[in-house]
Amino acid sequence: MPASRQTSWAWASGLTVTLAATALLLGGVVAVGPWDGVFLFRDFVTVPDPVLGANTGGGDAAPRAVPLDAVVAALSVLLPSGLVARILLVSPLLLVGCGMTTLLRRHGPVATAVGAGLAITNPYVAERLLLGQAPSLLGFAMIPWLVLAVRAQRPLRVRLLLVLLAAAPAAITPVGTVMAGVTVLVVATAHVHSRTGRWAGQVRQAVALMVPVGLLSLPWLIPALAHPSAGAVRDGADAFAVAADGPWGTIGSVVTLGGVWAGGAWPDSRGNAAVLAAQLVLVLGAASAWWWLRRAHRPGRPSRSALDLAAMAYVAGVVWVLLLAGPLLPVWRELQQVPGLALARDTHRWLGWSALAVAALVAVGLAHLVEVSTARTVPVAPCETTTKMRGRPAKPLSKCGRGDVLAACAVVLALGTLTVPDVPARLARDAGPVAVPAEWTTVVDLVNAGPKGAVLLLPWQPFRQVDRVGPVQFLDPFPRALEAEVLHSRTLTVRRDGVAWEVGGEEDPKVRALATGTSMDAEALREAGISQVIIWRQTPGASPTPGQGVSVVHDGREWQVLRVGQSP
Repeated sequence: MPASRQTSWAWASGLTVTLAATALLLGGVVAVGPWDGVFLFRDFVTVPDPVLGANTGGGDAAPRAVPLDAVVAALSVLLPSGLVARILLVSPLLLVGCGMTTLLRRHGPVATAVGAGLAITNPYVAERLLLGQAPSLLGFAMIPWLVLAVRAQRPLRVRLLLVLLAAAPAAITPVGTVMAGVTVLVVATAHVHSRTGRWAGQVRQAVALMVPVGLLSLPWLIPALAHPSAGAVRDGADAFAVAADGPWGTIGSVVTLGGVWAGGAWPDSRGNAAVLAAQLVLVLGAASAWWWLRRAHRPGRPSRSALDLAAMAYVAGVVWVLLLAGPLLPVWRELQQVPGLALARDTHRWLGWSALAVAALVAVGLAHLVEVSTARTVPVAPCETTTKMRGRPAKPLSKCGRGDVLAACAVVLALGTLTVPDVPARLARDAGPVAVPAEWTTVVDLVNAGPKGAVLLLPWQPFRQVDRVGPVQFLDPFPRALEAEVLHSRTLTVRRDGVAWEVGGEEDPKVRALATGTSMDAEALREAGISQVIIWRQTPGASPTPGQGVSVVHDGREWQVLRVGQSP
């Protein structure tokens, strides 16, 4: 098959599988109405009209959603907010599938199809989606693009621009920026070689390639430096360590790319040993591909350095995550006090490199196994005389074993799907859009038009749960819709292994005491800088009763709005 035609087939197969896998996982979420509805699912929360207000920069808390909230608000000026939310959901999957297709295109259609499919349908992606953290998956999604940018055979100034473009989507969350920076640093360093007189120059290039990522980090790095201790709680290491999400324990869960800390984000299928075995087969297939391709290296196959880099990505990710949940946990617990390290406490997210390594190794291994099998089955250029003597017409190589090739791809892709068999239905059930009650607009307009001062959200809990949305909890959406500073609980209680871990400590103790008391009067609220209070009526939790000088300006079915009177 001509090289140009093979490349075209590689692009077509990879993009087709990307679209199919994305539709499989998220079709039941993004392709349904209400189209003007909002998404209220764990950490993934949207509002009809997000604003650029006092809460966009994260306030005094750790800037976990910086500059994500600002990007969403800006895009919502140009596009309907429901469309922006759907783009945020599907873009990580589309980008990682297209990235794997681009990275593996020279290895043919088998590699691109399998690589794209396995990069999307795996336990790592599934558990991050079930946690409501689709935007943070953009850091994972841009890894193939960053590898391409760093290893591009172009002048340094062009590579700098490519790295900037590839890192930009990842940089809408701090976690994504960190993943981009680590990827660039490791790939650039691995690309350095020790030829005489070139080592120093290559090291300088590796450092230079980190500059675009550093610049993209400034929107969240500056507020983080202003509040370096925000979120720095020792218990965070225990609360967010990887956990056993199936019968094979923590080690088996992590080796098979699962083990997220939140039990509510575990697919039910992870309790099935056969599902875990399917992912283990893929991991063992990746290891076999690395061993075989490295020993039988020949032109057209991945270089040994590329194979070793992929193997290192899987092993380093798995081993490091397990160490932080085991022998190194006491050290990791103490290091949480170091400014900035709290960002890395959810260690499961760092398995993204391992997930992509498995996808890439299985893809190139299967592609070259099919190539070898085909070459051994049919002569490359059968002799005309020999063909006539045998009395058979010559069979073209391009048609030989086509059914076998398709079957091999289908089996591996089906195996990838079997690692997350119940996730599409669960996402469709729990993560879809919900209608916005008319009262929402009334409350938002009333509060935004109210007196200057902070807005207190009650009950004093970080998550809400209401019947009209369903049984799944979700972050309070009001901070994204209100222009004034919003004071709300940021302390998360994580219950695991019979222990309750409280992670937070980012709110003012005086405000916390006021919000968790039995009553609140105007003087105490004014001292805290609070001018208005919003109380959720149908969510779990108790709220203090309004005292003297606090008036009710809205008393609806779902919310009550209180306004603090001016001092006499």
